[in-house]
Amino acid sequence: MDYPYANHSIEQQSEFLRLTLALLSKQQIPPNPVNYRLSYDHVSGKSKELKTVLDDYFNDSGKLNQEMLWEIYQRFFIQDNQALQKIRDELRHVISNIQGEVKQSGEELGGFSSELSHFSEILDSSSTPQAMASAVQRMISGTQSALNSQNLFYSHMTELAEETESLRKELMQIKEESLTDALTGIANRRAFDIELQDSMTEAEDQHSALCLLLIDIDHFKKFNDTYGHLIGDKVLRFVAATLKRCVKGQDFAARYGGEEFAVILPNTSQVGAKVIAEQIRKAISAKELHDKAKNENYGKITASIGISEYRFNEQAGDLIKRSDEALYKAKDAGRNRVVFN
Repeated sequence: MDYPYANHSIEQQSEFLRLTLALLSKQQIPPNPVNYRLSYDHVSGKSKELKTVLDDYFNDSGKLNQEMLWEIYQRFFIQDNQALQKIRDELRHVISNIQGEVKQSGEELGGFSSELSHFSEILDSSSTPQAMASAVQRMISGTQSALNSQNLFYSHMTELAEETESLRKELMQIKEESLTDALTGIANRRAFDIELQDSMTEAEDQHSALCLLLIDIDHFKKFNDTYGHLIGDKVLRFVAATLKRCVKGQDFAARYGGEEFAVILPNTSQVGAKVIAEQIRKAISAKELHDKAKNENYGKITASIGISEYRFNEQAGDLIKRSDEALYKAKDAGRNRVVFN
């Protein structure tokens, strides 16, 4: 694996260090390894996408916290490298075994082909019955040996095919886990980014409607501070489960970050999006949360929802920004409501 900053001189790295520390201090971000890596890549401009994401947070004062920083770090830097490297090594082993089996089988078939040629020469000549009988016996033995070799080859190839299928399933699991939010079990921000881009491309190609919902749990920080993070996590899982029930077909729900969720609605216009958003809002606020073991009632959870409809040739960031603006209008108007922008 190449060193990611190999093209930076000592002078450049020293300057990036100074800028990184200044950024951490200015934004009042704890200088731990995770935050340092994010800040260093931000000032060095190594990833334009990361810089854009962090700039959006920095420009939205009071919105950035350690949990969000960790989610951004996971999104850009954690790629299940060890698991993927293990599978790469195992696949190399499988390929090597297949090459060995093919080579060995080819050599044995090559030897059998020589015996066939020799037997053909005997048939073309005036050989004695004894010589022909001996040649026939060798042919029978050679045929049996070739048959056994092929059976062994097919057996080994079947085993290797099963091993390859097992590795394919492991890769699919890693892919699924890398696109799933560990806490809520729904899609994470990385999966959302991929799905939104694909949905926008499809909307362009088919000239179809597309809407985006951004959903924010009302007063979540206060709820977290009052009852603790464990109860806060239950609230996040409850909202995620509610989205699963409300989102059908091609619609796509994801945890966008912190207490925010997103829903992508392909082939859905403003009118349809408002209907779905209201269904989600009512479903979230319809149930009171309580802890049976502790006999505690936490009351109702409400959420504010911002909607925007995709405009052709629009960038993903602009669509998200308009949904975010609608979301803040919903909060400013009293929360627990849906606003379209």
